[in-house]
Amino acid sequence: MDNICEQIVLKSRTSGDRTKAVLIILGMAVLSAVLLFLAFITGFLVFLLVAIAGVVGGIYLLNGIEVEYEYIVTNNELDIDKIVGRRTRKRMITVDLSKAEDLCVYSAENEPESDTTVFATTGLEKDAYYLFVQHSDYGKVGIIFNPNSRTREAMIREFPYALRTKLSATIDNKNTDSESNDIENTDGENQ
Repeated sequence: MDNICEQIVLKSRTSGDRTKAVLIILGMAVLSAVLLFLAFITGFLVFLLVAIAGVVGGIYLLNGIEVEYEYIVTNNELDIDKIVGRRTRKRMITVDLSKAEDLCVYSAENEPESDTTVFATTGLEKDAYYLFVQHSDYGKVGIIFNPNSRTREAMIREFPYALRTKLSATIDNKNTDSESNDIENTDGENQ
């Protein structure tokens, strides 16, 4: 049976992205105002056409600020694509999940060593994971990304047996801890 899963995540806008958007809008406004003024003063329609082209170009640049990442699990491969402005797609990396070494929750404070790091995250540490995989071209690759539970489950199915066992034990411990906390909270509520 084929193991197929797709997920798209939107990169959250940073202050740099907001600054770029403001500068593009200001540039469009100033350029259009100057060119429209010149078009009315001189009577040349060329300035009006350049002003319209400037607005269209500015809108094109504004759309290019939006970045999405697509995670595609197809059997034992994970493909990560970067989509810019919903118009261009670039394959960032393809990894063989059967060569995965670890999957852990990402934290910037204790970022582990890897030969190559791929950032395909929303920009928020919340719900971010770090996947370590041996790659034939890049060596030990660390992928920082935000897979949802369905994507994580699809990936885990393709991991080596030792890693699957390790992760299932970790998940079982977390479930046991949360169940015991629920029982303690229930007992406290009854008193």
